[in-house]
Amino acid sequence: MLITPEGSQISSALLVNADIMFKIIYTLGRKSEGHPRVTFFNCEKDKMTKPKVFLSDNDGTLTVARRPIRGEMAKTMVEFANTFKFAIVTGSPYKDMVEQMPPELLDNPNIDYWCCMGNILYNCGKELHNSHNTIDLDKFDPIMRDILKNCPLQYHKSFPRHHEVNANCAINFTMLGRPEVGEPSLEDRQEYVQWDNEKGQRKWIIDNLVEQHPEYNFTYGGQISVDIVKKGCDKAQVVQYYKDKYHIVYFGDRIYRRGNDNSIAHEVVDCGGSIYSVSGPEETMHIMQRLIQEEKSRKY
Repeated sequence: MLITPEGSQISSALLVNADIMFKIIYTLGRKSEGHPRVTFFNCEKDKMTKPKVFLSDNDGTLTVARRPIRGEMAKTMVEFANTFKFAIVTGSPYKDMVEQMPPELLDNPNIDYWCCMGNILYNCGKELHNSHNTIDLDKFDPIMRDILKNCPLQYHKSFPRHHEVNANCAINFTMLGRPEVGEPSLEDRQEYVQWDNEKGQRKWIIDNLVEQHPEYNFTYGGQISVDIVKKGCDKAQVVQYYKDKYHIVYFGDRIYRRGNDNSIAHEVVDCGGSIYSVSGPEETMHIMQRLIQEEKSRKY
């Protein structure tokens, strides 16, 4: 059993490449966000008889938050999806995927899109699965209003839209808010991120909500938000869909405690899979490119 610097327990660490010895890479970093970065790999050879499926978070892992995927990253993802089974697991609704992904990714049958914290599955634009894990918005409306008014850590700027409800199964709550149309600018996001890292506004919100509502999961959603779902209705549920058939490898930028990749990281490792904890899209892209080259070398 591994214990991370944040105090969360994760079972035996694992490695993707079956040709090298068992090892653990334990990397501390992420000074800009104030969280340690931990990577778990597995190379147990009995696990490697299964084909691989690569699951990935989206915002912060494949693209800068809420920004479209274009250029070299789009080209790399197309080649990656044509080389491996691939799935994107996101807190966002599918309409956001339509805005962020180029058509050659949206229309690729080898890419699954698990949206709304893994509650709804799409492939080539068709809905294939819906968990129908509805969340009680009437319960959280007054809670969110109370936090907006009474949180002791108040930011100097606030846009009017403070929450989004994704398919009635996940709430994305932000104190910064969003404009009536569109998203906060990159500058607004970066300014808030720096302030929140210093002051801990989202940490205060999560700590208070976890104590008051233990039947729900509250996690760092992205750069500016908190994700709210029923327990057992988050990204981790996606692992059950693949674990019997595939060796699972997961890319995520928020696998630390109370990050919204943490629960799926636990689930992947516990079923014998592997984790890449990445610092951002550029690192993910370079890992994908290396894996593509390794696969080509293996075949030829």
